[in-house]
Amino acid sequence: MLSNNLSKTYLCGGYLRLSKEDGDVAGSETLQSNSIENQKEYIEDYIHSKPEIKIVDFYVDDGYSGVNFDRPDFQRMLQDIKNKKIDCVIVKDLSRLGRNYIEVGKYIERLFPLLGVRFIAINDNFDSADDTAASNNIIIPFKNLINDAYCRDISIKIRSHLEVKRKRGEFIGAFAVYGYMRGKDKNKLIVDPYAAEIVKEIFGMKMDGMSQQAIADELNSLGILSPAEYKKEQGSGYKTVFQTHSKAKWTAMAVMRVLTNEIYVGTLIQGKESTPNYKVKVREKKPREEWIRIENAHEAIINRADFEIISDIIQKDTRVTAGKRAVSIYSGYLVCADCGCSMVRKKAYSGSFEYVYYVCSGNKKNKDTCSSHRISENALNLAVTKTLQLHLKHLADLQESILYIRKTSYNSDKIKMMVLQSEKIKGDIEKYNRLKLECYEDYKNELITQDEYLLFKKELDNRIEDTKKAATELSKKKRMLLDGRYEKESFMEKFLTSKDIELKRSLFVRFISQIYVYEDHRIEIMFRYQDEIKQLARLVEEIRNDVALGEVI
Repeated sequence: MLSNNLSKTYLCGGYLRLSKEDGDVAGSETLQSNSIENQKEYIEDYIHSKPEIKIVDFYVDDGYSGVNFDRPDFQRMLQDIKNKKIDCVIVKDLSRLGRNYIEVGKYIERLFPLLGVRFIAINDNFDSADDTAASNNIIIPFKNLINDAYCRDISIKIRSHLEVKRKRGEFIGAFAVYGYMRGKDKNKLIVDPYAAEIVKEIFGMKMDGMSQQAIADELNSLGILSPAEYKKEQGSGYKTVFQTHSKAKWTAMAVMRVLTNEIYVGTLIQGKESTPNYKVKVREKKPREEWIRIENAHEAIINRADFEIISDIIQKDTRVTAGKRAVSIYSGYLVCADCGCSMVRKKAYSGSFEYVYYVCSGNKKNKDTCSSHRISENALNLAVTKTLQLHLKHLADLQESILYIRKTSYNSDKIKMMVLQSEKIKGDIEKYNRLKLECYEDYKNELITQDEYLLFKKELDNRIEDTKKAATELSKKKRMLLDGRYEKESFMEKFLTSKDIELKRSLFVRFISQIYVYEDHRIEIMFRYQDEIKQLARLVEEIRNDVALGEVI
């Protein structure tokens, strides 16, 4: 049978494959790896001793895993087999054909024989035309199983290694996010000076009330390259499924991805997607709680306060009027105090005079639901401007007090000691300990029962624990305030950098989180960080009182 098979001439295709996991990849000066070249030479040497085999073409999948068969040149080879261009396939060994033992077995035992294809694996000493080598039918499945197990082992090791790197805050993406680039340590992101300025500009335009589409149009009109084109210009070889034109432009979605990406505040979020196992390459989204989130992983481009404001703006209804580039100052921030519906902007004309006012959208839909709560824009502007002036003065006074406290604390050892002493547990804790002792004495003197004593003791222990926590937290905040490390203080510096309080969208959204409008034309302004400001004011007052007491002493 062997002689009959070998009497015909076979048109052969040599199949070469090297996966990314196998390594041995050459530098950029060559398109193929050294290992691919070695496989090719190995096959050519083998064919020299086989006069009945004529090589037609080589099919090369360099950088493709052997787990699945969705490889470009393998598919081209199958098509050539169906078109009768080749009827013989040669590989260096079985693992080059693939590492999925079920799929490899399907091709060797079913598909290739069905299509009349001779298959040769040189190092495994397998030739499907050699009917005398019956033992191969038993050995080959085991070899395929070993190759599959090897692939599974490699996959587990790689997954584990990548997971460790993610948890260490190392960037493992293929391409750095727009605004960043890889540093000397390829797993560390550093700021790209040019692109970072564009990111800041995007956030600034959104703060001014521009829509995502208006921002994209502005960037395109200025000739600023989109993230995809910028990466290509930098020579990264970047490709994306989002691109729909030959040259990618800025789009509303691209702008939205920038505005909502926490990477710009220094937070690295990875592991959002994964594959079920090493055989299935379809990526699935993971639950948010399984994402790996590392804060302060790299230098921030946008401060946290501005990012939170932009997130708040995006969540609000801030649709841009047709023909306009930006929303009005109050868009998304005016709310009816009675029904909670948004206030809508209206215009009325009397000759050449334009009157702008706001009304409750709930009343507009159903007049029985709520009254109009009508208020003119001019009246609103005056009230908001005056309130902002008072708020700004309050913040300036608060900052001045903080600076005074710091200056005083650095010059007075007595005040330093006083702040340290405030960390000690005293006052109420001493009282509760004393009560515990008295309860124990009453129990020993049989004035109260054991159950009553245990109940009193538990209650006093809880009070002591709560007081300790409160005292520790207060002391920590005082110390952070004096050392200039209070996390919510930095936002004040942003507010106080400009003395100009001309009412415009960017200033408005930095200060105000919501405005409630009442039927009698009253408004209630909810400032951002109100609780933090009140907390700072209380701490400042406490410390000033401590300072005054220390001076008296």
